[in-house]
Amino acid sequence: QMLVGLLLRFTNAMYEKNRVDFACECVPMFIFMICFFGFMDYMILFKWVTPMREPPSIINSMIAMAMWSEDSNPMFGSLVPQMLMVVCMLAVPWMLIPKPFILHRRNQQVQSRPTTQ
Repeated sequence: QMLVGLLLRFTNAMYEKNRVDFACECVPMFIFMICFFGFMDYMILFKWVTPMREPPSIINSMIAMAMWSEDSNPMFGSLVPQMLMVVCMLAVPWMLIPKPFILHRRNQQVQSRPTTQ
């Protein structure tokens, strides 16, 4: 469902030729989704196909990843989840900050143009 919504957003941005929506919404949303939910899906699949004596808890791994705490039984060590969480954290301001400034600047440029009569 999230992937379908994101694909619709991508196609709308491309159809409308809106580079701001594409660069400031679609790309960071995709990066966030892949780094967080894609990693969770990968852990689920990895846990299904790999026999383990003490399988780690995926829920605890995701909570530890989001809370920056040490996972007691990590599946991939602590570096991979931390790097992915840093990328997720960088994607959030990328989604929220640049677009309003770009639109505000464009609006000011339109308003500052002299009107011809």
